Amino acid sequence: MLTRIWHIIVKEFIQFRRDRLLTLFLFTIPVMQLVLLVHAASSGVVNLPTAVLDQDHSRASRGLVQALNNTEELAIYYFPTSDDEVKRLLDSGQAALAVVIPPGFERDLFDPEVSPQMQIIVDGSNSLGGNTGLRTAEGVVHSYLRRLLVSENPAGPAAAVPLDLRLAIRFNRSLDHRAYTIPAQLAFIVYQVTLAVASLGLAREHELGTLEQLIVTPLQRFELLIGKAVPSAIIGLIDFGIMLTLVVRVYHVPMKGSWRLLWLLTALFILAEVSWGLLISSFSRTQQQAILFVFLVAMTDITLSGYLVPVEHMPFGLKVISIFSPIRHYMTILRAIMLKGADLVVLWPEALWLVALMIGVTYVSLRNVAREFE
Repeated sequence: MLTRIWHIIVKEFIQFRRDRLLTLFLFTIPVMQLVLLVHAASSGVVNLPTAVLDQDHSRASRGLVQALNNTEELAIYYFPTSDDEVKRLLDSGQAALAVVIPPGFERDLFDPEVSPQMQIIVDGSNSLGGNTGLRTAEGVVHSYLRRLLVSENPAGPAAAVPLDLRLAIRFNRSLDHRAYTIPAQLAFIVYQVTLAVASLGLAREHELGTLEQLIVTPLQRFELLIGKAVPSAIIGLIDFGIMLTLVVRVYHVPMKGSWRLLWLLTALFILAEVSWGLLISSFSRTQQQAILFVFLVAMTDITLSGYLVPVEHMPFGLKVISIFSPIRHYMTILRAIMLKGADLVVLWPEALWLVALMIGVTYVSLRNVAREFE
């Protein structure tokens, strides 16, 4: 009995050795995924895009701007000239934090009868970045002003800074992390279901030997792809509708934007994922192989999409690679519509990327399926 079991064990290892693709998945890919996850998650919140509206243009305000920019957590990329421009930067997600320094800031700072005013505005749709940015900005402001007052009056007591610091948290006033994470989970579930279903279509035909029968029919290659794509897209949309109802009705995540726009862009995202699924299916010879490919792509997309770590906090190389991940753009769309009430004027770059990825991947899928028809 032990001899027979031993022969079976040896046979399995021989099969693993012959299937080089499976061996690659089992040993090489997990190492790569771990490296990607560590690089994405270990950097923390750094270089948070910050806007500063300096209406005072004084020595004190310029020094404060420099102090804010000298932190690892904040990076001042924008210098808007009006409150409307500040609002636009926050609405579009270009800035995660805005600091407003009003006119007369330096004059009021050294007037013992007046408390100087300042405002910090935080994008609360990203609770992690919002919390970190708020704490960092508050600490820098108080520390800088205390040093400035002491340098102007070294003999005086180190009193508290007489500052009227006004905080405004937009889109998620309580900085509830669920408002940030639950839409991401919704996006990933829809992504997972759509990609898995689409990836099995052609692979199933290969495995059952029925693809050859389809090849000898008058069926065109694009007709075959459309026939495989439509059921996957319908399943993805139904799944999205169920999940969205739970998110809004049960978990009370706010829905501030247009329902019609959300459904339209979700359909675009699902079509982009269906195209990726069909590409995987066209390269796979068995359903098991297709699922292994889906596993690889899904783990990579988790890293690059902003599901675990916001994209803006990733290293530059991962940011560039993430551009080619449809779910990265969809998570931006979903959070912006639900939490910010964003419209297509703000979200058109993300929608354009989804269209480009869908067209490009579909073209590659058509070319690959065409080889089967030759």
